[in-house]
Amino acid sequence: MSDSQQLICPLCNDPVDKLLFRFHIDSETAVIDRLRQAHPRWTENDGICSRCIDYYHTEIVREQRLLPEIGPYFPVRSVDDFVILPTPLRLDANPRFTGKGVTICFIDSDFFPHPDLTSHYNRIKAMVDITESGASDQTDGQWHGTMTSVVCAGDGYLSNGLYKGIASEANLVLLKVQDNTGRILQTNIIKALEWVLENHALYGIRIVNMSVGDNEPESYKESKIDQLAEALIEKGITVVAAVGNTEDGQIKPPANGLHVIAVGGINDDNRLNAGKTAYHSTYGRTTDALMKPELVAQAIWIAAPILPGTSVQKEAALLHDLLQHADEALVDALERNIAHTKLDSALPSVTDPGFIRGKIIERIQRGKFIAPHYMHADGTSFAAPIVSAVVAQLIECNPLLSPAGIRHILFSSAKRLDSIAPERQGYGMIQPRKAILQALKQHSNENAGQSPYIDNQNQVIEFSIRSSCASQVVLTGPFNQWATQTHPLQPCKDGWWKISIPLLAPGKYHYKFLIDENNWAEDTANPFREPDGIAGFNSVLLIEN
Repeated sequence: MSDSQQLICPLCNDPVDKLLFRFHIDSETAVIDRLRQAHPRWTENDGICSRCIDYYHTEIVREQRLLPEIGPYFPVRSVDDFVILPTPLRLDANPRFTGKGVTICFIDSDFFPHPDLTSHYNRIKAMVDITESGASDQTDGQWHGTMTSVVCAGDGYLSNGLYKGIASEANLVLLKVQDNTGRILQTNIIKALEWVLENHALYGIRIVNMSVGDNEPESYKESKIDQLAEALIEKGITVVAAVGNTEDGQIKPPANGLHVIAVGGINDDNRLNAGKTAYHSTYGRTTDALMKPELVAQAIWIAAPILPGTSVQKEAALLHDLLQHADEALVDALERNIAHTKLDSALPSVTDPGFIRGKIIERIQRGKFIAPHYMHADGTSFAAPIVSAVVAQLIECNPLLSPAGIRHILFSSAKRLDSIAPERQGYGMIQPRKAILQALKQHSNENAGQSPYIDNQNQVIEFSIRSSCASQVVLTGPFNQWATQTHPLQPCKDGWWKISIPLLAPGKYHYKFLIDENNWAEDTANPFREPDGIAGFNSVLLIEN
């Protein structure tokens, strides 16, 4: 298409490849009404670019008090120029629950007491250097730990409340495991887990987030890291771990743990109503044939803090400040500060302010600087803290929840995405609001125990599932030719359904539950599962000699 034929959006006047005339979003009428208010001469027949639609849609969401005002702190024309949507908004998290009173322990490289964690009031209960290696000149470690903890529990202090985490009022314990040579050794991860085991009661730790892990794959039966993670889970602590960012990689401790919640990633393109695609996170079978991850969450376009006091943070603040200067003052300001940026040193000699602003915006986008104190980051290192934040919400609204109860709620409320292979997403994308509804409805915190439970003494196998709203639950598998009527579970108190069947011959058996004749469900209490070849998993029962 030649320049003379190029389309121009009638609102922002930007050149675009196409204009939209039908919007296909949930609040279409509201968007059209808002457009007409702002541009009385505009009609639907004029069309509009997709970026302007996003902008006005976001404004409507903000007025519903889900998203704070974008301007004047972020003066951009459309939401995808270089502003990242806040994490709670993207996940549709319930703002009533902020992890208040819940303590999350982060085991990570190193940390900085970021203002988003300390300025309103200091929510860091302890910062411990597990390595005992003393202060280091390196700041690389502080970047990672600071980002993961703030993504989870920052209150948005440096963004006027815009970029806050889902658990914005949770308390934190921060354990540094990177030594002053920049290495994260297995021995230090083990020491950190042992520290939590010894001190969890003192600090009230209910969640451990691990966006770091061992360097080598290992069986959970042999790994000291996995054994300590299971010991913490037995003490009532939920352990959440990132699976890694290599599609053809291997799941390593602690993400390979039997009851650790392993988190993979998805990409929502930083849009509220976009389809989800898979992030390049690690997935597949562990050494013990466990399928990981169990859950996925947003792993790219994540608003994260820039480490305060670094040259990167100084450049981000300077670039955003330059954009606020009037044209006549822009060149002088740029000449004074060009040395503190990565802009071309010859740029101040340009006389066109529009060209200069374009180069500044280009550098902002290339540096991922979404605000003076924030950038966007990616990796399952940030998907895991998002899940930890939702766990904090669940514990806040129902403090008696056990790790097994939390796993069941998260897994049974997750949404499996048709666009992503089941083995890459486990039970699916985390859904905070549905999880909280389940937690609030769960008046009893009784656990059914292990499922399936092989009772050798009585020569039976016991299966159980919690489904409070079900009217019928059936057990089906090859032992009954996948019949959908022959093995109904019996309803018990507090939403539990149970059945005992005669002990089967040694071997491997697939099975599922069929709820109300149309909802196939895996056994969320059983960590062993295999793809069913359709759109999900079969749970796996192993009967040994």
